[in-house]
Parts: sequence; structure tokens; C-alpha cells
Amino acid sequence: MVFPNWSGAPQQVIPPSHRLTPGRWEKHHIFPQAEDLARWFEGRGVKIHDYTMPIPREVHRRIHGPGGNGGAWNNAWREFRDRKQNARPEEIFRFAGELIHRFELIGGPIQPYYSRPGA
Repeated sequence: MVFPNWSGAPQQVIPPSHRLTPGRWEKHHIFPQAEDLARWFEGRGVKIHDYTMPIPREVHRRIHGPGGNGGAWNNAWREFRDRKQNARPEEIFRFAGELIHRFELIGGPIQPYYSRPGA
């Protein structure tokens, strides 16, 4: 998966993930699995399980936060969806890149959820 070149990323910055102590990595869905968002992505032609990236577990917990609603990551997607109900896939992928930048996610390559690491 190659994301297009983005510009104009939002000013808000989440603390960087590269300052963490070594630990476990988890697959992070770029496009959230929450039922309301998953249905929207599917309707827009985006297959959520095709785009994950390994990130440190601590980062995964931080961006999704407590409370069971997906935290800041899912909230950012909900705000985007509410502003851009009819977004084209290109706009959705562009916003994904902006979020990866905003949340300063440093991880491995983007790959399908069901692939083996290094496959």
C-alpha cells in the first residue's frame, strides 16, 4: 500500500510513539473496526482488514484510550465521517495518512490483518 503525498496536516500533535521502551507490538487497524465506522468504510469501498500496521502495544493503548469507544483515533475518524459523509476512497486514504502523521505512529509496513509478519 502506498499512500499519496499529503499536505496541510492538522496542527494538533499527539505525543510521539518512538519514545517508548521496547515491548510487544500489535496490529493496528488504520480504518477502525467499530461497527458504526466499519459500515461507513464498507459503504465507501474501503476494506478495513486490508490496512493494518504493527505498532507498540503501549501506543495502541494510548491512541484508543480507556472507555471502550476507540479513543482519540476513532473519534478523529468519526469527526471526519461526520464532515465528509460522501468522501471518496482517495479522501479517506489521504486522511489516514494525516492521522498517521498527527498521531506520530512509527511502526512496520501496512499489511492485511490476516497476513503473517514478514509475509
